[in-house]
Amino acid sequence: MNISLKYGFLGLGMGGTSIAHACAGMRLSAKNTQRPYTAILINSNEMDLLKLPDYPNVKKITLPGYERGVGRDIQLGQEAFTVHKTAITETIQSYFSDRDYVFICCGLGGGTGTGAVIEAIRLLHTVGFAGRFGLLLTLPRRNEGRKVLDNALQRLQVIKRAMQGLGAIVVVDNEKLFQTGLHQNQSVEDFMKSCNRHVARLLHDLNTVTASYKPYGSYHFDASEWLNMLKTGGCLHIAKCVLPAQAVDLASPVTYMEAMKQSVLSGELSAGYDLEDATSSAVSIVADSSAAKRLFTHAFVEQIQSFLHECTPILDENPVATYVGDQPGLVTIYTVFAGLNFPNGVTKLTDELAELERKVDERSQKTDAIAEVLAGFKSLVKKETVDLEALLSEEESAPAPQKTVSDDPFDFLNHLE
Repeated sequence: MNISLKYGFLGLGMGGTSIAHACAGMRLSAKNTQRPYTAILINSNEMDLLKLPDYPNVKKITLPGYERGVGRDIQLGQEAFTVHKTAITETIQSYFSDRDYVFICCGLGGGTGTGAVIEAIRLLHTVGFAGRFGLLLTLPRRNEGRKVLDNALQRLQVIKRAMQGLGAIVVVDNEKLFQTGLHQNQSVEDFMKSCNRHVARLLHDLNTVTASYKPYGSYHFDASEWLNMLKTGGCLHIAKCVLPAQAVDLASPVTYMEAMKQSVLSGELSAGYDLEDATSSAVSIVADSSAAKRLFTHAFVEQIQSFLHECTPILDENPVATYVGDQPGLVTIYTVFAGLNFPNGVTKLTDELAELERKVDERSQKTDAIAEVLAGFKSLVKKETVDLEALLSEEESAPAPQKTVSDDPFDFLNHLE
């Protein structure tokens, strides 16, 4: 198994370092245990870094003075990165010197990664990686609270303005992955690890299909074309569809086109893109030799190209490449679109934050019933004190005259009226 591009992963904060670590942990193949990618992991919280296993191809950088984390304060996160910028620069230049392309990995919403991501972009742009780096961003779930959503949207606002000057942006929507994984009986930690491995596996598969399989037919989507897609400004949307080869009937396109269309709509990492914005697309299809001979006909390729034209009528290019692979009985279709705007998950985050702000404003105007009740309360202790003082006052209350006891037992008759 070979790779087309040597990736580097610059992980920032807890979320970013977790994904970068998973990507660096990918082995070339089941038989070849070599790890072809390198990663630099930067975090203020030392404990989060210690939890990640050490690999020879991974360099960890703690930020002295900020070991306890930055408490979701993105200004403090930016400061922590900037204070140690010289040491970070030296490590990037030595660790990524032979890399073809670098992904800045960041889980949006926290403090360190979200705070540092803009400075990391500036740094890579100025130290020799201009045009050779992109972003791998995770969107927070919509129920993670005002602070997290506000942090994420602040950074997305800046990245949106700079989008066309950057390379590809791969967006991982945590809400989508969470909903997909609800049926899995996993702990939260195991689920997050599986999500990170899924991202890593997908990027690795796309990097190997262009270099490891024998083209079947006249067209080959090669490493240079894959690199061009990664250099394209805007979001990169990735879809994957796996079908049993025996279920694909060339006489009935619905047996494969519906599944492919659904894979594009759903996406592997995020969904809700306007595909008409795409500037280029590419499809790579892998099947074993017997399935390739039966399926990879002009009519089959034409069906897929028609679908691409339907989705994205204005494209610089839309190649469909077919390959002979080593997975018996399966047909795997990878579809990639480049140059897209952010997915509608970003809009949903802004709507959620606006709703939370509305509720906060509503709460601030709410009458405090408890305060009103307390304001109207009169102390019984004070009243009892006043009454006691009145009882003991000589002016207010004179002692009752004592009755004289008579010796006559019938004296009371004298007082009858």
